[in-house]
Amino acid sequence: MAVLAEAQGKLGTAVSEYKEFRPHGSPDEQLVVDQRLDELGRRKMKISGAYKRQIALSATTMTLGLGSIGGAAALFAIMVRNSNRAEEYSDAADQADSLYNTTMNPVYQTEAAEFRAEAASLTKRRTGMLYGGVYLAIFGLLLTAYSIIPLRNAVKSKRQLDGINLGKTRLKWNGGAGVTLRF
Repeated sequence: MAVLAEAQGKLGTAVSEYKEFRPHGSPDEQLVVDQRLDELGRRKMKISGAYKRQIALSATTMTLGLGSIGGAAALFAIMVRNSNRAEEYSDAADQADSLYNTTMNPVYQTEAAEFRAEAASLTKRRTGMLYGGVYLAIFGLLLTAYSIIPLRNAVKSKRQLDGINLGKTRLKWNGGAGVTLRF
């Protein structure tokens, strides 16, 4: 049974079958079982190390991707706020111009010029934020999509390990596309 489980890639089952068989085998068979257990132990450590790295890579890239998407959303919100402020400054400049036209006071003309300059500055920043937000959103979406690949590989490794507990981190396949990650 252990040899079949090992051939199928069910390392956890193979180890338990070898351990169950060992007390009943001859000294030569026990030596072979010990060798197989040692080899399987090294393979399990290698697979579990890859499994942990895949989970860490997936979690890191997903966090960075979602953070980038959040940053893009913040840039878009600031861009909208700057757009509203630019409109307010333009309206204030129009009011200062109308006051200058009625009173001919040069202070209103200066205020109108300052308001228009501030509105132009906000409009220029708004354009930069639009491009930055778009690039950041694309980067975040690509990172988030990429994070699925190592997670999928971790699920495959988990299936191969056949229920081996990897310490504090454990990935449990729920069937289908459902995965539960416990720390």
